[in-house]
Amino acid sequence: MNVLIVEDNPISAKVLEYALDKHGYDTLTARDGEEALEYLESHAEIDLVITDLVMPKTDGAELVRTIKERPEWNNLPVLVCTSMRPESVNHLLHSQGGRYLFKPIRADKLMQLVKEAFAQQRPVMQDLDQTMSQIGIESQAFFAILDESLKVVRDKISLLEQHLKDSSAAPFDLRDLSEGARLLRAERVMEVLNRLDKSAAGKTPQMVGSMYSVLLRELKALEHCLTIYTS
Repeated sequence: MNVLIVEDNPISAKVLEYALDKHGYDTLTARDGEEALEYLESHAEIDLVITDLVMPKTDGAELVRTIKERPEWNNLPVLVCTSMRPESVNHLLHSQGGRYLFKPIRADKLMQLVKEAFAQQRPVMQDLDQTMSQIGIESQAFFAILDESLKVVRDKISLLEQHLKDSSAAPFDLRDLSEGARLLRAERVMEVLNRLDKSAAGKTPQMVGSMYSVLLRELKALEHCLTIYTS
């Protein structure tokens, strides 16, 4: 699981990093909301954001609002870590933050909130060792299947990026992607594909484009997982 820490205070950032690393989480650290948005754009594998509120440039409140406004990020859990009073946090965020951790940071409370957040998140896909066992093939053949799956995923990522850049309303063939996602038990990708299939009729190009943005992020997360497993 991958956690983005957004904290301008180096001591608080280190406390969060050490506590999360100790429990097996991979972390990235941004020093302000602007840098955090850059990380979110380039690291689709991020599963959770832990953010301070008072920071230079883009502050935590603006970061939370941006996450909730972007269709590809609005399901991303956010944990607000702050020294502000609870009533001030509620006024600033209008209940958008979800979970609050008040400083000074306690590792046990941090991990409780992190585990609660991840308990509500589905993994990008089922454990690949389990998938290989369920399919019933040898590892060499399974890795060959994963290589082909990666090619399909990367091809669709490239096509989707161009599709969104051009703001095209042309139909987009996702049948081969659907078959591969079903084989890999990539439930999050399958959910987006099902939503796209159901929304094909009667949806505006803007609505479909938003769903393509969600699909693009999920495919990049899937690519990340497959690349790590096969490397």
